[in-house]
Amino acid sequence: MDEILLGVEHITDWKGYDHMLYLLALIAWASLSNAWRVLVLATAFTVGHSITLLLAGMGWVHPNGAWIEFLIPVTIALTALWNLRRSAAPEESSKRYSILTYLMTVMFGLIHGLGFSSFFRMMQDHGDSIILPLFRFNVGVEIGQLALLLGFLAMASLLRAVGVRARDQQVFICAVTGTIAVMMALDRLPF
Repeated sequence: MDEILLGVEHITDWKGYDHMLYLLALIAWASLSNAWRVLVLATAFTVGHSITLLLAGMGWVHPNGAWIEFLIPVTIALTALWNLRRSAAPEESSKRYSILTYLMTVMFGLIHGLGFSSFFRMMQDHGDSIILPLFRFNVGVEIGQLALLLGFLAMASLLRAVGVRARDQQVFICAVTGTIAVMMALDRLPF
């Protein structure tokens, strides 16, 4: 049970704001009316980070931490750029665009999972089975992620209720998250 709380804390801790930035960039266009699509995107991201959490947690993958710390803000910037191209009305986006978005989200989840893996490995006792604690940690990450997403979507819906247009929200969020991500990436250059 401790791993579930650890996963929730890891996602909701302000020290891990890069994950929050990624989620914001990912759903820059959305409000509560898009909750189902956001849930599917969050699940795609979870699939990606679950795979690399498992592989790294089992010791089968040994990522270079400096490169992962650099690539995480790169994924945020690329997601912000990608979502700037998206119509503010998801139903107007092409099916091909949607499929590419989900594939990109899984791929970026793989990178973020490698970032989680070093944190998770530090918290584990050597010699213990990693499967159940990893599963519980991942459940906690997902709970925290869904709570953040619901909060973001609720705020977006409130903004829409006071007259903020969906496209204005999208451009603002992508500009802010993308700019912060580029600054983070430049600060974390691994070479």
